[in-house]
Amino acid sequence: MLKLMTLISSSLLIPKIRLFILVLFFTTATKVACRLSNETDHELALLSFKELIAKHPLDSLSSWNNSLDHCKWEGVWCSRKHQRVVVLDLRSKSLRGTMSPFLGNLSFLRALYLQDNRFQGIIPLELNRLFRLQHLNVSFNAFQGEIPTNLSNHLTVIDFKSNNLVGKIPASFGSLSKLTYLNLYTNKLTGGIPPSLGNLTLLRLVNLGMNSITGTIPHSICRLPNISRFGIGGNKLSGTVPPPLYNMSTLTQLIIVNNQLTGSLPQDIGLTLPNLMLLSVAENQFWGPFPVSLSNASRMRVLELGQNNLSGPVPFDLGSKMKDLLLLNVVDNNLGSRDASDLRFIDSLTNCSNLQVLVFAGNGFGGVLPASIANLSSQLNALIAEQNQLVGAIPVGIFNYVNLASLYFGRNFFSGVIPFDIGKLRNVQILDMRGNKLSGPIPTSIGNLTRIFKLNLDNNNLNGTIPSSIETMFGFQTLDLSHNFLTGPIPKAIGLLSTLTFMKLAHNSFTGALPLEIGKLNNLQELDVSDNLLFGHIPSILGNCLKLESLFLQGNLFQGSIPPSFSSLKGIEILDLSRNNLSGQIPKDLEALKSLKNLNLSFNNLAEYGIGGRTSKEGDLYSYGILLLEMLTGKKPTDEFFTGGQSLHEFCMLALPERVMEIVDSHILLEEPTEDENHAQNEKVRQAKIRECLISLARIGIACSIESPGERMNIKDVIIGLTAIKDIFLGAGIHGRRQPRMRIAGEGTSQE
Repeated sequence: MLKLMTLISSSLLIPKIRLFILVLFFTTATKVACRLSNETDHELALLSFKELIAKHPLDSLSSWNNSLDHCKWEGVWCSRKHQRVVVLDLRSKSLRGTMSPFLGNLSFLRALYLQDNRFQGIIPLELNRLFRLQHLNVSFNAFQGEIPTNLSNHLTVIDFKSNNLVGKIPASFGSLSKLTYLNLYTNKLTGGIPPSLGNLTLLRLVNLGMNSITGTIPHSICRLPNISRFGIGGNKLSGTVPPPLYNMSTLTQLIIVNNQLTGSLPQDIGLTLPNLMLLSVAENQFWGPFPVSLSNASRMRVLELGQNNLSGPVPFDLGSKMKDLLLLNVVDNNLGSRDASDLRFIDSLTNCSNLQVLVFAGNGFGGVLPASIANLSSQLNALIAEQNQLVGAIPVGIFNYVNLASLYFGRNFFSGVIPFDIGKLRNVQILDMRGNKLSGPIPTSIGNLTRIFKLNLDNNNLNGTIPSSIETMFGFQTLDLSHNFLTGPIPKAIGLLSTLTFMKLAHNSFTGALPLEIGKLNNLQELDVSDNLLFGHIPSILGNCLKLESLFLQGNLFQGSIPPSFSSLKGIEILDLSRNNLSGQIPKDLEALKSLKNLNLSFNNLAEYGIGGRTSKEGDLYSYGILLLEMLTGKKPTDEFFTGGQSLHEFCMLALPERVMEIVDSHILLEEPTEDENHAQNEKVRQAKIRECLISLARIGIACSIESPGERMNIKDVIIGLTAIKDIFLGAGIHGRRQPRMRIAGEGTSQE
């Protein structure tokens, strides 16, 4: 009986075991199939991504093939348990191509890092299927199109900066409640700032700068309790800044530069924003006094208030607590009162031991530079004080800033000599002292400035010669010594400055021949040696300066013919050889210079000028204007009367309108008696009309002979003006007692 029961029990157990085995098999098979399916989907998505990569020069995707598990591919991170792709990190791999929409199949992806590559095309809408995504960074690429909407609600970081994205900022961003970082800097976005962004209470950084965003700053932005960095600079925003924004004490960076914002800056901003490290409100329309409380901003590193309408004094203790200040910029405001105490604030900047950039140009600061200007940080890299009302000598101590790269002192009233110590600025790259009253010679120590590429000393009272030490300044791109009293020959050593792009030596008293070595300046785009005392032939080697766009040789004593080699200057736009002693034929090849816009060959002894050679309208207008002034005054531009520096153009311009009768040549007003001697009133009217005609003629001559070709009078306006003058003149002669013998330049007959 026991054996029977055992057999029955065994017979019942076998089917259960079989059933269990079958269930176990199917369960395992299903799990394996699902896993294989997920692995296959992820692998296919990645391979589809690779297919759209045109180039990967660093071989970053060489491991992406079937010989290796996709979780071991470079840049791919999988979860340990289920081997699903959770991170795709291909930043800075120089990848070039488009983004595959199949990335939307990586449904477990939590982070996508594709920044610093060369992706183009659109950001696929399929990314909105990545509902687990937390970090999305595709910055520094060339993506186009609009920003995808309805992205993952788990996103904490969105970084799309430095692309070519267009359209509006999606209002749906306001529903991404976990977002802490939103960076859309440098794209082509339009529309306004969505008020819904004020819902993102976890946001710490918002950067919408360098787009084309319009409208006003939404008040809702002021509801962000954790905001640390807020940037909207470089847009087209207008209106006033919401006052509560200035009370967001968590702010460390406030960047609203380069918009159209108005209003005044709160006087207590330095107290209400105690954590501020960067304040940039430059290039707006802010007005009012300089906020005194900024002296309390002890954490400030960058303070930019330039290019507004701020007025009044700068607080004298501005830098007293800013020990970490790196940059101070108050350029182009209405600060200062042309008073000696205007620059007292510089004394406080001696506490800023890390100061690198100091800019206070374009204001009304007066007086002399304080002695403390030489006691600033040894790290000072840029000192920009141009276009103020500063006087006195340039402090020698400034030249101890060995790290100085940019020094702008131009357009002030500095006097005295340029100190020899200027040679200590061995790292200076830009030196601008133009438009002052500096005198004396250019110090030979200037040759120590071997890293300089821009030197502007024009419009001063410098004398002497160009020092030969200039030959060591190999990085020169711009050299402007024009409008001084420099003498002697132009040094041959200039030919060694192979990087020279712009050379302006006009309005000096340089003598001798133009050095042949200038023909070695292959990068030269503009050469201006006009109004000097240079003589000899124009070097034909100038034709080797193939990048020349502007060549000004007028107002010298050059003789001989125009070099045929000028036909090689295919990019030349302005060629002025006027007021020399040139002779011979005008090269026919000049007609082939398609870029040539302004050609002035007037006041030479050239054959066929105005007949055979192709001249510009502007050049002809100039010649006509000078001719008209010659006829009116009886003087020539080359007369000794003008050797003092004043030109015929300036002579006439200064006389108008009150002294016009003083400059008119008496020979053009020849009196002839008429039958009517009794109309005194008519005579008075006639004289007034004649004076009106002379003033109008002189004005036409002046307008046609302006030095800048683009500013000269239009030929149609000249004709209209001459016609009107003729009508007035003829009317004046009908009832007049005396009638002047007068010819209007350009008319065929005299009107008597």
